[in-house]
Amino acid sequence: MWIQREIGFVGDYALKSISPLNGYSRNFKENLLEEVVGMEVISIATSVENKDFLNKQLIEIFNLELPVPGKSHLTSNGLSRLMGLSLDQWLIVSVDQEYELKSLLENSLSNKSYVTLQTDAWVCIRISGRSALKALERICPVNLDPDLFLKDFIARTMMEHLGSIVICENPNSYLLMSASSSAKSFLHALEVSLKNVI
Repeated sequence: MWIQREIGFVGDYALKSISPLNGYSRNFKENLLEEVVGMEVISIATSVENKDFLNKQLIEIFNLELPVPGKSHLTSNGLSRLMGLSLDQWLIVSVDQEYELKSLLENSLSNKSYVTLQTDAWVCIRISGRSALKALERICPVNLDPDLFLKDFIARTMMEHLGSIVICENPNSYLLMSASSSAKSFLHALEVSLKNVI
């Protein structure tokens, strides 16, 4: 179909978003390495003085308190996670399709909080299975011992010289985040590590 524009016609094309790894998913024996698609990533920052007020607002919206750095909280439906990155910065990752998260936060939080959409800046990959922990231990300098790095713990670290975030979903499943610009390099590092432990 053609649409008239001034003195000419242009095609009626619809743009379609694609994920950094195009929905990658692969089994490595009993382990699964997969891109988590459709995940919205939002950064929230505020001053230390406004932290208590922000905490009250997030309890009203998600029924979640602000986590301390290194911890995260899941919403009751398990579709959104609030992560503590520092004393004044948090990250929300969500696959909840019921609402547009950025708009919800901008309309609900005070102007003393800063909300930034970061979805396109990140790639999210889940590694799960009996060998997931062994694969991560080869390339992640963080101590991921299940007795220390518990469920819902998070850590910012470097893996194969790439900045990343590790989130423990359970001892056999980890959600990993890294820059979308180096998504293929990050995936390659994970693939190689998995192959070396199975």
